[in-house]
Amino acid sequence: MLQTLMLPLVSHKYLLLQLIQREIKARYKQSIIGYFWVILNPLSQMLVYTFVFSIVFKFPTSVPYPLFLFAALLPWTLLQGTITTATNSLVYNDILLKKVAFPREIIPYSVIAAKTIDFVFSSLIFVFLMFLYKVPFLPTTLLFFPLFFVQIILIAGISLCLSAFNLFYRDIQYLTNLVLMIWMYITPVVYPLALVPKEFLQLYKLNPMVGIIEGYRAVLFGERFDLDSFLWSAIVSVILFVVGFLIFKRLEKTFADIV
Repeated sequence: MLQTLMLPLVSHKYLLLQLIQREIKARYKQSIIGYFWVILNPLSQMLVYTFVFSIVFKFPTSVPYPLFLFAALLPWTLLQGTITTATNSLVYNDILLKKVAFPREIIPYSVIAAKTIDFVFSSLIFVFLMFLYKVPFLPTTLLFFPLFFVQIILIAGISLCLSAFNLFYRDIQYLTNLVLMIWMYITPVVYPLALVPKEFLQLYKLNPMVGIIEGYRAVLFGERFDLDSFLWSAIVSVILFVVGFLIFKRLEKTFADIV
């Protein structure tokens, strides 16, 4: 199974790199400030949410609210932006699907890679805020990487599935935007998990992004790490990836006939 997943990335790495490069360049073509939008978008969201939820509603947090928010907003933006773009990726590359023979999963993979690069640059704001608020980086920060890996697996599974279905039913792209909006509000991005009523907490934690988001905050700020929630998120992510990959490969043979 692992060989099946990795072989296309190795054998078609040049095509993958070209698609990643095109994805990054095309997004900000003829833009005045260009790639700076990668930083400006999450920064503006942080400022708005900070005003609303730390000044108006005054959510109690263990660290300064901008840090608390950005630790969740960055990975959420990665998930939302990647899934939204990947859902339409096969539709936008219809010419490639018709004329070039290659493993089609490379197309959504290239979107994930490009958005990950955006995520890295956006993270510079978070590093700046850590220094600004004099919050030290802890040894547990290294656990950020397994959390990030699980999130990428989750994103990849959903992206593969939705990109394939969107070729057959274009309503999927609109449904995706709606579901992502709802999903954000049932994920502790702008508010702390402590505000969720205890009688709904176990049901709430079935959301795989809860364990991932809370995991990021735990390892970055030295809070209690909920291993059970993280393991649940990891299991769900792997299952969704396997299911998404199998669905994608099953439908792949008909892609050229649909577009």
